[in-house]
Parts: sequence; structure tokens; C-alpha cells
Amino acid sequence: MNRNGVVTDIKGDRAVVQLLKHTACGDCGACHLGDDNKHIKIECANEPGAKVGEFVQIDLESPNVLGAAFIMYMIPLAALLVGVVGGSLLYGFFVGEAFKEIVGSAIGVVSMAASYFVIKGKEDKFSDSQKYLSRITKVDHNQLQTLQTSSTIEE
Repeated sequence: MNRNGVVTDIKGDRAVVQLLKHTACGDCGACHLGDDNKHIKIECANEPGAKVGEFVQIDLESPNVLGAAFIMYMIPLAALLVGVVGGSLLYGFFVGEAFKEIVGSAIGVVSMAASYFVIKGKEDKFSDSQKYLSRITKVDHNQLQTLQTSSTIEE
């Protein structure tokens, strides 16, 4: 999916892009773009050399970006499931049947939290790699520097 945004900051070979509200957005609030105080900013590979204030189009669906989403959501989910099932089975086998669901659930939550900490610990490695970044695919040099609707983006 391609999304439009405005470059708000340059960090070396990367650009911070504030996403514009999509015209098909129904203000459901799921992504908080409907809120005046909430904005989605993402860091993108700036191969075309966009400058602050320029309107850009970014690609959000490259396989590596979807891989990053998999790492962030599916690994903790798997840790939760393995923790719940494994904790229940081991507790039931070694201790007994009483409270095995509660203990299994607690072990599952701890496993999920641990997976988030591991992922967070490797965040520097992921961010140093260009592999998991969205990419700027198009820069509109002719676009006006100011927005015509001030409610779409505010710093």
C-alpha cells in the first residue's frame, strides 16, 4: 500500500515522514489519524533525497516491512500460546491438576512479555538495517510547501 506524507525531519540517509490522512479514512479512530493531537510518523529510507517539507509517497507493503510486522505481532503471540500450553502441561505433570490453567496463563503472559523485551533489545540491530524500513518511492517537488487544509497535519 502506498501512502502519502510530508517529510518532517532528515536523519542521515533516512527521512521521518508524517502520514497524511487517507481520503478513504472514515475517522474510526483505529489509527488515531482522526485525532487532532495524534499523528503517525515513520522513518523511511530516503533514496530519492527528499527534503523537509516535501510531499512524498511511501511504500508500506514491501515484503520486509510485512516481515517486521510479523516479528512484532506473531512472535509474541506464539510465545503466549507456547507459554500457556507448555506451562499448563508441565505444571499439571509435575504438581497436579489444581490451578494449572492459572499457572499456564501466567507463564504465557510472562513468555509474551519476555519476547517483547527480546525484540526491543534487538531494535538497534533492526533499525541499523535498511531491510525493515519503508521506502520513499516518489517525491513531489512541485507540491506547495504548505498544506491547504491545516487540519490534516499539524506539528
